[in-house]
Amino acid sequence: MGLLDTSCVGLNQLATDCRSLGAAIAAGTDYAPSGSTWQATVAAINDANADAAVAARAMGARMQDTAASLSITAAHYEVNEDRSASDLRVLVAEV
Repeated sequence: MGLLDTSCVGLNQLATDCRSLGAAIAAGTDYAPSGSTWQATVAAINDANADAAVAARAMGARMQDTAASLSITAAHYEVNEDRSASDLRVLVAEV
């Protein structure tokens, strides 16, 4: 199950609990879900959000590494292009 799926399951459980609580209030009865239901639901959502944040930071770091590599590659090609142009000018001058 992916992170988004885990969050959705937790949110669906929370929605179910809220509906039950609303029905109990409307009926004038007590509603006492087990504390672990609410705590587990919130914990699952928080865990999924934390995992998603870690994954996003890791992806951001990889993107920065890729950007740095591309910059180095571009600089390398620019240097080689300058050298090639210089070599070509020398070759033309010799002819």
